[in-house]
Amino acid sequence: MERLRFGAFAAPHHPLGESPTLPFRCDIDLSQQLADHGYDERWVGEHHSSR
Repeated sequence: MERLRFGAFAAPHHPLGESPTLPFRCDIDLSQQLADHGYDERWVGEHHSSR
């Protein structure tokens, strides 16, 4: 039997006025934490899915 796979979705919503590099760093850190905890995939929403 194939093992159950896990993934996480992250919407591209970050506070206005914050440094543009900070959200990227946070997203990379979150991706690493998910990988460390055994997640198989991570999906990130497109920029046009937010206002």
